[in-house]
Amino acid sequence: MARKVRQEARARAFTLIELLVVIAIIAILAAILFPFFARAQERGHMSTCASNLRQLCTANRMYAADWEGHFVPAAPGFPKDNNRWYGVRVNGIFVPKEGPLVPYLADGGLLRDCPSFNPRVGFDKGTGGYVYNAIYVGGRIGRLGYTVEGFNGSASESDIPKPALMPMFADGALDVGKGLAETYLMTPPPALARSIPGGQALDPTTHFRHNGRANVGFVDGHVASLPMQQSVDSSPVYPSASPLSRNIGWFEWPK
Repeated sequence: MARKVRQEARARAFTLIELLVVIAIIAILAAILFPFFARAQERGHMSTCASNLRQLCTANRMYAADWEGHFVPAAPGFPKDNNRWYGVRVNGIFVPKEGPLVPYLADGGLLRDCPSFNPRVGFDKGTGGYVYNAIYVGGRIGRLGYTVEGFNGSASESDIPKPALMPMFADGALDVGKGLAETYLMTPPPALARSIPGGQALDPTTHFRHNGRANVGFVDGHVASLPMQQSVDSSPVYPSASPLSRNIGWFEWPK
């Protein structure tokens, strides 16, 4: 009887080969499912980010309603003054709670943080990972060039004939070689940048961090997920930077 019980126990037990097979199957399933779960998580982050941008656009439109139709200036008095669309520099550090859009954001601007952006370095801390179109919305650079006058003031709603096509805010980052930094300015594609008075191509700052796409908020308030249309693999300013490999580039701007 005891011999029969031992035989049955051995029959029910895993052999080493069977155990290794089970472990291999689990490893294969994990390798297959992990990218799926990662993409699913990123879709959730993308949705939260789109909501942040939508609220930023709404806040800016509310700001315009109180300022005779003019949107919030991106960097008035640049480069001397310390005011930006997202905060004020105090003792060398930008303080988001002092930003001009804060009164129009229910939670004081904290919602602006993109859950998919974790900057390693930064000199424009407080943007939440978003860039602002200072060329045609938050400034008059498109008409006056990169001058003090171009940064002072901002566009009005009547200055933008096609608000559904003009980007206002977008996912942003700047590759400075040693990491990704927050930055406040959405730079235009090279061809458009060179058409600006005294302008030249600048490093790209739109970050396509959501599964290869970037959330972009437009002047009319809608948000779209757009693919990268153009980029560069080096920077004249940051020698070890590679924007293309870090999913930083440009989407297509209106002509």
